[in-house]
Amino acid sequence: MKKIAISLICALVASTTLTSCLPDGEETELTSTVALLSFSINDLKTRHTITLANGKDSTYTTIMAARNIRFTIDQAQGLVYNSDSIAYATDVTRVILNIGADGYISYYKGDEKVGYSEEDSIDFTHPVKFTITSYDEKFSRDYLISINVHQVDPRTTSWRQLEDANFPAGLFAAPKALVKESLLYVLGTDGEGRGYTTTTALGDGVQWSSPVEWTGVPAGADVASAQLVGDAFYLVADGALYRSADAIAWTAVGNTQSVSTLLAVDNDTHTAWAMVEGTIASSTDMSAWQLGQQPKRAIKAGVASFSEPLRTNANISRTLFVATPEAESDTCAQVWSKLSTDSCWVEVVPQGTNIYGCPNLEHLAVIHYAGKMYAFGGKGLGNRQQPLEAFSACYESRDNGVTWRVRNNVLSLPEAFKGREEAFATATDGTYVWVMWSTGDVWRGRWNGL
Repeated sequence: MKKIAISLICALVASTTLTSCLPDGEETELTSTVALLSFSINDLKTRHTITLANGKDSTYTTIMAARNIRFTIDQAQGLVYNSDSIAYATDVTRVILNIGADGYISYYKGDEKVGYSEEDSIDFTHPVKFTITSYDEKFSRDYLISINVHQVDPRTTSWRQLEDANFPAGLFAAPKALVKESLLYVLGTDGEGRGYTTTTALGDGVQWSSPVEWTGVPAGADVASAQLVGDAFYLVADGALYRSADAIAWTAVGNTQSVSTLLAVDNDTHTAWAMVEGTIASSTDMSAWQLGQQPKRAIKAGVASFSEPLRTNANISRTLFVATPEAESDTCAQVWSKLSTDSCWVEVVPQGTNIYGCPNLEHLAVIHYAGKMYAFGGKGLGNRQQPLEAFSACYESRDNGVTWRVRNNVLSLPEAFKGREEAFATATDGTYVWVMWSTGDVWRGRWNGL
C-alpha cells in the first residue's frame, strides 16, 4: 500500500505529560498530542456505460483499487482530500477507511457524533467531519474529510453559451471558422457578397474584433472553400485562387483561373488539392497545379479536410476530405481518402452503397476532435434516414469516414441547437469546439473526457 502524504504545515498542539499508576505498580505516560497521521480507503465500485456498435448503451461495474489513491492531509487547515478526482459514477456511499491517528477517533453521522470502528461503512457523498481526541481527553482536533468524485459524465461534452459575446449578428450569410496560432478567425460575406473577417483570442470568445471588409478579392468569394495552408489563408473567387496573411488583404495567386474549389491540405508534405478543370489536381506551391484523376461523381464544394500520420506507421500519412455532392437529392456527402504513398484518391464508399455514409445536411459541418470525425448541421437533404431535424443528432466516424453513426458518447450537442436552421461556423482548437451562429450567439464545448 502506498504511504499517504502528510503535510505537517504547523506544529501540533502542545503536549503535556501525566503520570498514573497501574494496578501492578508500573508507571505509564499519557500524552495529549493529537493528530490524524495517515488515511486511505478500501476498494470501491465504479459503474461504466459504453455505447455498443448498434448504438445502444450497456452498463457494467468494476472494482477500483482505491487503496492506491493519494490523499493529502493538511494539518494547518484540518482538511483531508484527494486532489485527483475519482472516476465518474464511483460509489462512495459505503466506504471502508484505513486511519492512523494519535488519539481517539470519532465522526459525525448527520448531527450525531459517534465513535469510529474499522468496520464502519461511511457515506462520503458529502464531506464528513472527524474528530481526534487526545488520550487524556483534554485536547481534540477536527478534520473535514472529502472523497472527490468527477461529477460530469466523461462520455459527453459540456457546452456553454458565452454571454455578452459581441460576435457580429446578421453580417455573415455563410460563415467559415479557421484557427491560426492563438486566434479564431471567422470569414463570411454579407448579402451583397462583400467579404469580412472578425477574430477573437482562443482564450476569450466574448470580445470580437470589429469586422473588417476584404480588399483585393472580387465580391461573391466562395467562403466555404477557405483553407489555412501553412501560415496563409486561401480561398476561391471567380475561378481564381487568392492568398492572404490576415484573411483581410487578398492577392491573386498566379494563373489559377480554373480552380473551382479547394479540397484538402497536408501541411506536413506542403501539398494541397483542388478541383481544377474537372480533376482533383495537386500543388506544392499553390500556384502550379498538376492535373489528376477525374472523379466519377461531380464534386460541388469542399467541406473539410484532415491529415495525420498512420498509427501503425508514422512515416505514412492519410489525408481525408469531405465534399458536398452536386445533386442536393444525394443522401450522403462525399468522403475521399488518400495515403501519402498512393497516387490516387479513393471515394471511401460510393453513393448508394452505404446507409451509414456521411449525411448530406444543410450547412454541413465536419470536424476532427478527440481522435474521431464528427458531422452535424441543419436539416437532412435527400432521402437520408431519420433523424432529419436540424441538429437532432451528431454523426461520429471511427473508421476514417467509412461509416457515420449517431452517437452521444463524446461530442454530444446541446438541446439549444435542436431545430436551428440558420447558418453557423464551427472550428476546434484541440480542446474546445466552437460554434458561432449568424444570429450572433457564440457557444463553446469541451469533451469531459479530455
